[in-house]
This record gives sequence, C-alpha cells and structure tokens, in this order.
Amino acid sequence: MKKRTLAALLAAAMVMSGCGGNTESPAPADTQDNGGTEQSAETEEPELSGAAAEYEWGNVQIVGGGYTTGIIYNKGEEGLVYAKTDIGGLYRMDKNTGGKWKPLTDMFGNDHYSYYGIEGVATDAKSPNKVYALVGMYSNMEAAVLCSDDYGDHWNITPLEFNMGGNEPHRQANRLELDPHDSSVLYLGSRHDGLWVSRDSGASFTKVASFPTDGKGYSEDGYTFGVTAIAFDPASSADGEPCRTIYVGTGDRVMYVTHDAGETWEVLEGAPKSFLASHIYVQGENVYFAFTGEANPYRPIKGAIRKYNSVTGEWTDITPDDTGHGWGDIAIDPKDPDTLYVSSMGRYKANEDDNIFRSTDGGATWEGIFGGADDTERLFSLDYSAAPWLDWGRGNAMLGWMMGDIEINPFDSNEIMYGTGATIFHTTNLTEWGKETINVEVKCEGLEETAVNVVKAANSDEIRLYSGMWDIDGFTHRDVDKAPSHMNGNGFMTKTLSIACAYNAPEVAARTGEGNLPISITRDGGETWKDVKKPKDVGGDCGTVEVSCNGNIIYWTNTSAAAIYYTKDDGDTWERFEKAFASPKMAADCFNEDILYVYTGTGMYVTSDGGKTFSNSDQFIPDGCIPTASPEKEGDVWLNTAMGGVYLLTDCGKGTLQRKNIQSAKAFAIGAAKDENSPMTLYAIGTNDDVAGVWRSLDSGDTWERINDDSHQFGAIGGSLAADLRTYGQIYFGTNGRGIIMGRIRK
Repeated sequence: MKKRTLAALLAAAMVMSGCGGNTESPAPADTQDNGGTEQSAETEEPELSGAAAEYEWGNVQIVGGGYTTGIIYNKGEEGLVYAKTDIGGLYRMDKNTGGKWKPLTDMFGNDHYSYYGIEGVATDAKSPNKVYALVGMYSNMEAAVLCSDDYGDHWNITPLEFNMGGNEPHRQANRLELDPHDSSVLYLGSRHDGLWVSRDSGASFTKVASFPTDGKGYSEDGYTFGVTAIAFDPASSADGEPCRTIYVGTGDRVMYVTHDAGETWEVLEGAPKSFLASHIYVQGENVYFAFTGEANPYRPIKGAIRKYNSVTGEWTDITPDDTGHGWGDIAIDPKDPDTLYVSSMGRYKANEDDNIFRSTDGGATWEGIFGGADDTERLFSLDYSAAPWLDWGRGNAMLGWMMGDIEINPFDSNEIMYGTGATIFHTTNLTEWGKETINVEVKCEGLEETAVNVVKAANSDEIRLYSGMWDIDGFTHRDVDKAPSHMNGNGFMTKTLSIACAYNAPEVAARTGEGNLPISITRDGGETWKDVKKPKDVGGDCGTVEVSCNGNIIYWTNTSAAAIYYTKDDGDTWERFEKAFASPKMAADCFNEDILYVYTGTGMYVTSDGGKTFSNSDQFIPDGCIPTASPEKEGDVWLNTAMGGVYLLTDCGKGTLQRKNIQSAKAFAIGAAKDENSPMTLYAIGTNDDVAGVWRSLDSGDTWERINDDSHQFGAIGGSLAADLRTYGQIYFGTNGRGIIMGRIRK
C-alpha cells in the first residue's frame, strides 16, 4: 500500500468532546510520561453553505474489498459493534445504522492518513458511548489514540511519541484494552516501545517502566512486534478498582503476568515460547491463548490454541487436530463457557477454505464447519449475494481467509462475526450446529476498503464507471449503488494501474496492470476481457493505455518503450509511431479518431493525422501535466498539474494556453453541465487559496468552489478523479483504503 509522510497535528481551536478526565486510581511509581496533549478532531457539525451544502457523500458500492482485522462488540449495549481495518479506518454498527457500517474516521485527510490504520479498539461496557482507537499505519508515520464519548462521531486526539503499524504483519491483534472495572485505565501495546498505560481515560499515556521488555526479541521480514496481546482478569479486583491481574503477550514469544496492577511482572511459566500471542481471553479461572507461529497473514503459518488454569497453573494444548496451517483466534460463548470456536489461518494457500471449529467440552474435542472424513462436507450455507464478486469467478465464495479475529455476540450466541481479507461474515443460527445448516452471510454493507488506483467515467447511461485497484483488479459499474457481479477479469490483474474507455463507444475499454498479462481489452462493457501481450521486445513495466474516441485504436506505452505503440486488432499486432516519446501521458480526442494529445517532460505534442506527424505546441507547458481531452470541443485539451493548477490548450495545441484560477490540481475531471445553457462542469482535487479539498467550477475554470467539507476528507485522495458525464454534480474519486468515494447533489 502507499505510504504518506508525517504532517503536523490538527491545530484549529475546537470544542473537545470530553472523553478524558481525572481519576483517583494511583499510577505505579515506575512510569514515564509521554507528554502528549489532547486535541479535538472535529466539533459539532458546522452549518454548511455554498457548494458544500449541496453535496452528500457516500461510496460507489463494492462492499468490502480489504482486510478487516478486528471485530469489537460492546458488552453493555446490545447491537453496538466496531470493525477495525488495516488501511480503511474504523467503522461502527448500531441500532441507528440499520445493520450497516458507518465510517468514523472520514474527517481525517491526507495529513492524517496514518489514522486509517487501526491497531486497537476499546469500547466501554459501563459507558457504551465511550470508545477509543489506537491508530497509526506504518512504523515511519504518526500514531495516536483517538478518544470519543459519542460513539466515535467526534474524536479527541492524544498524540503518541512512538509509531505503530496498522498495515504491518500481525495486525490481527488488538493492542488497546480497557480495564473492565476501572474505565479510566487503558493499556496499550506498542510495536517498538514496550507497554503503556493511561489512567485518565486516554488523555495521556505513560510507559510502564516496570514491564521487562520492549518485545523486539523476534523479527520477521524486518518487522518486530512489541506487545501483541493484553487481557484483564475481572475476578482479580472489585468493581471500581483496577484489575490486579493482567496477562500480556510479547514479540519476544514470552508471556507475562502481573498480580499487583502493573507494579511488578513475572514470566508466565509453562507458556509456549515458539509462538506470538494474537489474542488472550480470560473466562473464569481459565485463560485462553490464540498463538500464531509467524506474523505474516498471507502465508501458511503454524500456531496453537492453549488453555491455562490460573488456579492450578496447568497448561493444556487444545489445538484442533487439523495440521499444516496456523490459527487466528478463539471465541468463547459467554452463556456457555465450555463452547469455544476457533478460526484457522493459512489453509487457503493450498486452495482450501479456512475453517471454523467448534468445541462443546472446553477444547477437548472439535468439529470443523467443513465436516466429513474427507473434509469436504459443508455444514453451512454461504450467502454472499451482497458482494457477488467474492467468488472470484469460481462460482462459489470462500468461507474465509486471513481470519485473524472472530468474535461472538455477547447478547446472541447465534452470531459469530469475523473479518477476512476482503469482507466481513456473520452467522445467524450458530446454536443449531449439528441440527441444521449454519447460515453464514456477508455483513459488510457500508464498509468500503479498496485501494483505488484509477477511475474512469463512461459516456453512457448503461455503463457508469470503470475502476482499477490494488489486490482485487477493479470493476465495471453499471449501477454505482449496487456491488458488481464480478471483478474485471475475475481478479487476475492483481494491481490495475491504468484504464481508459472510448468516449463514443463506452463499451470499449482497455486496462493495464500486474497479473497474467499486462494489457486487457473489453468490447462488451466489462463482461469479458481479452488478455493481450505487450509489443514484442519491449521490457519494463505494464505501462499505461488510452483508447481512441470510437474504440478502433488502443494506444500503449511504458517507461522502457520511449515510444507509443498502437493496435487496431486488439493486440494481435502492434505498430509504433515514428516519433519517439519518453514516458508520455496520452489523451485521445473525444471527437476525432486521428487526434491524440501527448505530454512529455519536454512539452505538449499533438497529432491530427493518426500519428503520421506530431506538432509541438509553441506554448510554455508547466512541468508534470496530465492531459484530458475536452468533451465539448474537438481539438481542445485540458492540462492539470499538482503544482501549477489547470490549463486549457485549444486548436490542437496551436491556440493560446489559458491558465485557470485554481492553485493546484493533483486530479482533474470534466462532468455533465448544470443545464443546457451552461458549460460542462470542471472538478479538481487540490488546493485553492491554500485550502486543500475537492473543487468545482461552473464557469470553465474562472471561479472554483469547494464541495467537500472538513468532515469528509477521506484520507489519501488525489490519485484519481472522474465525473459523471450524464448526471450533473456526480463525481467519483479513488482513495487508498476507503474505496471509491461518490459525491452527489442532495435531493
């Protein structure tokens, strides 16, 4: 995934939501203050005016698409549950969301993209309105604890002096835990700097200097893992007093325990020393550990499930007899502590589904939800109709993979919810195991977590949008409010880097990316794709593609070619223009098949005769331009640049270069006009008057209005932008983790 640089913390003076507070709980003497101060991330919703008041924001529907690393139920309010993701932020489901997930971190923009990597979540059973999130995406980016007393709708920020790794290996762990008896006490497991504690409801954190390790004794692929798991023993203190017994797992593969609320620590004798603890649960006198042998969730990993009796000190290996892979998590039915569920991790690498196992005798015996002697009988039904693309074109979706966290609903023993590498599943009749088929369904509506490289709007009422992504190829949306039936090419292009479609024949599109073959072409609006080889003797990357206005010519180039190639027979043969170009950016005219605009570092070139000759515009062209052909007039091309704004070049490069009144435009798009008497609408992601945002112009770029607001910033944006060519005001832009954002005019 992309990485963003650090930025200054939010500095605007705002009304704080007040989740911090004083506490009478004494802090251990051996602590070190982090010196952090709380800042507010958002005030009460401002009264919007101007263009921003016209807009409502949501997502083009994909439903999931990324790794949900944790599910966190509140034990005090039925129906309240949170989902943490590795790059898509934090989500909430409750009685007010209609069974869908609500994003809670959209107020953070590019400057705080790190906050979309969620390392831990703690929700208060006594005061369910209070929730805390440990955020920080990579070990070279900022980290913080977000605190809220209104279910995550608004946040206070407690900056941390160390970094985290929400999109790094072993991210299925939950590194933030709230004391069940004293709600002012939070323990935080850092990745590099040991164990930390807050005794003022997250307003500040201090390092627990008495804790014996920073947890960096084991490394994998260059990563260390610090403190990996924390669990309180509720029976170790009275209500209102901090728990005295706390269990902690570390990246040293050593388990620790304190019996005096963190004053002293000792090694938990008998614990295995060849595993990393992902999760620890205390149930009465039994303590359950879910161990993994390796941290990387993508490969088969060994692991174990262990039970520790805190009274006798006895350890019991309760790992299901199913070898060749690792283990993700364990869930304990709060209404029947002898009923346990565990998730496997790594079976999918052998083209098998991962599995869920159940024990009704405390782990002595297990049965998999894949049953039968040959492990093929399905004891469950799987409904993925909410995201039909999940079958990857195989005709059946997987039960799960990367199932690093499964949780049972504390109010309903029929429901387990768990995240996978692409969605969230839940059960609806779990207690009927052994009596009838268990129903498993997608439970991911409202949660969008794709990393989007490119979006392209089609000039059609039938095909609205083409997209290209990391990990899951991309999609063709005929209805932006409905998840597509399949991915482009069913996922075989693992990273799509460019996509283009014909302006007058929108069912013709081409894309490039990593996978089976670098180029793929459709002539039926994304229903089927033809994989195409690059031109012979051209090495290097997969390059970029463009399509002529009527769809008869596919253009291709890459950084190694120093030329533009074209095909008129869908890649069976390739030819090249005589004119050499170094890393060109291309745009095909919307009206004339013979016109192609080409920008290089040396200027703007235009051919009006199908590539026989190219003219170099005499105009001064700013560095870093991206060309977009005008849908209003033949021969006109728009240029946007992240440094110099937006320009219009007319008459096939012979006219005057007109600079438009916007500071910078990392991305640019042209959409439907407001009415028949208005010019087409321009959109840009960039800055104007030193304010970053999403901008709109109704007068061909003379004036611009910001259409998003501070509550809708969506993290890393600016890499791609498209505007609907048939519906006024409707735009789409890609994010690095929040899917395809869609803005619409309010009805």
